[in-house]
Amino acid sequence: MYLLLWIVFAGIVFFATIPLVSKKNRTRWKITQAIITTVSVILAIIMIEFLHIVPLIGIVFVVIFSFLTDRSTYTKVGLIITGVVVILIAAGAYYVFHDDPDFVQNYIDNHPDLASIHLTVDGETVLSQQGQVKRPLASVVKTIIAIEYANQAAKGTIDPEQSVPLAELDKFYLENTDGGAHPSWLEEMRAAGHIVNDSVPLHQVAKGMIRYSSNANTDFLIEKLGTESINLVIEQLELENHDPIYPLVSALLASNYLNDQHDGNYSNSELEEMLRSLSMDKYRELVWEIHGKLEQGETDFFSQPVSVPMGLQQVWSDRLPNASAEDYAKVMQAISNNTATVPGGEDILRDVMEWPMELHASNRERYAHFGAKGGSTAFVLNQALYVEDHNGKKIELIIFTEGFNFIEQIKMNKNMNSFMSEVIDRHFSTD
Repeated sequence: MYLLLWIVFAGIVFFATIPLVSKKNRTRWKITQAIITTVSVILAIIMIEFLHIVPLIGIVFVVIFSFLTDRSTYTKVGLIITGVVVILIAAGAYYVFHDDPDFVQNYIDNHPDLASIHLTVDGETVLSQQGQVKRPLASVVKTIIAIEYANQAAKGTIDPEQSVPLAELDKFYLENTDGGAHPSWLEEMRAAGHIVNDSVPLHQVAKGMIRYSSNANTDFLIEKLGTESINLVIEQLELENHDPIYPLVSALLASNYLNDQHDGNYSNSELEEMLRSLSMDKYRELVWEIHGKLEQGETDFFSQPVSVPMGLQQVWSDRLPNASAEDYAKVMQAISNNTATVPGGEDILRDVMEWPMELHASNRERYAHFGAKGGSTAFVLNQALYVEDHNGKKIELIIFTEGFNFIEQIKMNKNMNSFMSEVIDRHFSTD
């Protein structure tokens, strides 16, 4: 997913080691410099790929070590330049990473074309900015699938304890495309002893779709539950601006599939144009065709790992199911009021959605109920949640944002939780 960054890192290693080809340059300092630079790049890659840190931190890490291994750094002029660079990096890091919940509110206020917020307290709307505008949902859409899962479990159509072979989930897993969500979920399943004979209970698959946002689990559940049943939930909850739901993973492979059908002769820009020119009905048909290929194990049109250029990721992100913040206020309110499912599905759905109550003891102390689903791509950051305090007061908060630049994206990710916490605390503290 970071192909350009890896090329830059490879270039840094190349220019640090190429002088060693000449025998006269193989001094102890030059060799040490090449080793330290190479090690710093390897460590940066490990931090980005396996610890999922922001790429900017890895870049800064490599830059700092490059300065420290440059002999000119230790001259008088070099020390002055280094000092200035360190101050600038520190100032930039403080701006980007310090706690600043107001940044989220300012982004929403200053970008009405790119952001929506909707807040309800005890069933009454107290704030709605661009609440009726349709925006890409990203993984927030998985809430609808969770509702239908709870419906079918309550009706006995499916068995929550059914063992699902991991191989069935692997059909829909694309390596390095989900920020480590699916591997992290599998790691927890192994640690908790839920994996038996390479299978996991269906209920844990649903929980992994919500808590970890596993796209593989999502597309498996879409196949298992049936798209007609899932999309019927949209009608039952009277969501006026909600697009039909379709597979997420298969959509990410649309460009690979089209290119393979035409012998790989299309450029990325041509593929972008082709995908954007398709009507949404035709686009969804294409995605379902790809989904069928994956379900049958026919994967010859792509190879792992998948690398999707940013332009094509933008098409994928834009064409994910859209809905409004008002729609998801209805969804969260229905879950909170136990009206989202058929009778008997309430507790099943809460067990799937209320993972924040399991995650932090402080949430159990503050709230009687707390359910949430976030969603993000490289271009979108969304949150939808409901909370109920121990006095029975209820809040639903929906935030849909998109269109930010790289720095804005970092700050939005860094401050979204603290902003939501401020909003919730402010309204719980008022009578």
